[in-house]
Amino acid sequence: MKRLKQDKQKEIMDTALQLFLEKGYEKTSIKDITEKMNIAAGLFHYYFDSKEDVLIKCALLNSEILTEELKLETFFEGKGNAVEKINLLMSQVLHNVAERNKIIKDTTKISETLLLDRIMYITLDIIIKKLVEFIEEGNQEQIFDCPYPQQTAELFVYGLERLFRKEKERNECSKDMLLNEYFLQNQNKFAKMFRNLVCMKGNYYFQFDEK
Repeated sequence: MKRLKQDKQKEIMDTALQLFLEKGYEKTSIKDITEKMNIAAGLFHYYFDSKEDVLIKCALLNSEILTEELKLETFFEGKGNAVEKINLLMSQVLHNVAERNKIIKDTTKISETLLLDRIMYITLDIIIKKLVEFIEEGNQEQIFDCPYPQQTAELFVYGLERLFRKEKERNECSKDMLLNEYFLQNQNKFAKMFRNLVCMKGNYYFQFDEK
């Protein structure tokens, strides 16, 4: 029964996302979704509170897929020291997001401020969680001397996101840029910034684009 409920919810989400891409989020109504699926409006509201609720759950599903694909609990086992794991994290996550978001970005009818932003913030939370873990590991390995891993990870990630927003506001050429694209274009600068934030010791270097 639970599996059937999950399957139906996923079916509604897939149909809604297809319509969002074809018609645009604002021009897609709940009626459009239910008519395309030939279901009653009541069934839609059994699974979702609103059209925006569908959008949020699409982003959450994207995050779950990303987490599963990267196997975040086991993916980094045996992958070297904290610096190497952080390099791998940034490379794998950002390239994964780049491939997934390219589909949405290339479909200009989608509302970027809705779906892409939802996906981006969920992804940032994934990055922060793993960065905290690896900063703490780097402290134990005596590679870093960072007394506040959580605050450092948040400062780096959300500071990066803020710089990205400011760049888009002041540069017309950057208005269609995605966060992962901005990061990769400026990765050397951000690698040096992060090195300073974690108080790196010795001859270790961040190189985030190691794909």
